[in-house]
Amino acid sequence: MNEKLHKILYIALSLLLAVAFWLFVDNEQENTIERPFNGIPVEFIGAEDALPSRNLMLSGGMDATLDVVVRGPRAIVSGMKREDLRAQVNVSNINSVGTYPLSYTILTPDNIRPGEITTECSRSAVTVQVSTLYSRTLPVSVNVTGDVVDGCIYMGERMLAEPSTLTISGRAEDVDQVETVRVTVDLTGANSTIQREFDYQLLDAEGNEVETSGLRLSERRVQVTAPVFITKELPLTVKIKEAPGSLEKDARCELADQTITVAGEAANLENVDEILLGEVDLSALLSSTDIPLDINMPAGCVNLSNLASTTLSVRFSRNLETRSFTVTNIVPMGLSETQRFSRLTNSLDVLVRGPAEELENVTAEDIRIVVDLTEFASNGTYSVKAQVFVDNHDQVGAIGGDYTVACKITS
Repeated sequence: MNEKLHKILYIALSLLLAVAFWLFVDNEQENTIERPFNGIPVEFIGAEDALPSRNLMLSGGMDATLDVVVRGPRAIVSGMKREDLRAQVNVSNINSVGTYPLSYTILTPDNIRPGEITTECSRSAVTVQVSTLYSRTLPVSVNVTGDVVDGCIYMGERMLAEPSTLTISGRAEDVDQVETVRVTVDLTGANSTIQREFDYQLLDAEGNEVETSGLRLSERRVQVTAPVFITKELPLTVKIKEAPGSLEKDARCELADQTITVAGEAANLENVDEILLGEVDLSALLSSTDIPLDINMPAGCVNLSNLASTTLSVRFSRNLETRSFTVTNIVPMGLSETQRFSRLTNSLDVLVRGPAEELENVTAEDIRIVVDLTEFASNGTYSVKAQVFVDNHDQVGAIGGDYTVACKITS
């Protein structure tokens, strides 16, 4: 039994060694194949940076390809694709114009170990021509087409293109064909500002498009901001400040311009219903007059009416009259219990206005000048604005602006 078992084991081991030897021989010799890969494009290292930095460019040989035969184990070579092979030529060391035969490098996928395959190429070198790089800088022209929606306006003078110029480089004969860099923006149906990147066209002198292959372009796209504003007609208004003897009902206040048309982004105008030109204090006016007023636009808006200012006409009623009084009734308010008031101004000439029939009954004793000293906590001598009150005559009031009183505060 032992002898028979030994024979069986011997036979099995012999078969196993024979199969292993056959697989080794097949893999190392009979399984080696070769396979052609045609038209492998050549990559040129330094053509996009090193050469242009020296005002040089590739003018020939850029379309070079290589036919490559790959030899190696069937399991590796049969699974390879054309895209797995890359050919590179380094032009970084070229410093002058001329024709150069250059060596190349064949690159294989990272998962193939060095020495597993070999390559054989159809040529020993790649020949390139190097020429002077010629450049021109042209302005970017924006061609706007189409109509915006009703109630909006395209603000062409505010249009922006970034970059505003484009540098074109290449062979002189190719670059000189280009006369215009044009971006076309269609505003059909636009109701707000358009801001995005656009493609552009290179046009020759006759308006025909120039092919960009062979040209180096400083930018691939241009960002255009085409402002589309809404328009709005807004009333012009003035705030009238009244006082006794200077009531709005007794004065005709009229603006020379009632409205203006403005344009702006919707966000800037949606809550704007009027333009307030300012406040006019009727008591500060001694007589009928015309007051110039500036028209200030809401932030980010444009005055389409082109009015920088207007005029407010103020005409007081003929029934109003004015009289001057010398007033000595000057009293303080706002003093603390420890403060004492001494006036340095003994009297003021006060001009009052009111209906003629009521003004006849006003005397100097009816007029009171009040000095508010609430904010003056320390002792000293001050000149303080004063308020003028006409007691017992509701339709009569002081006019002519500010009245001041010089006084002294002591403890």
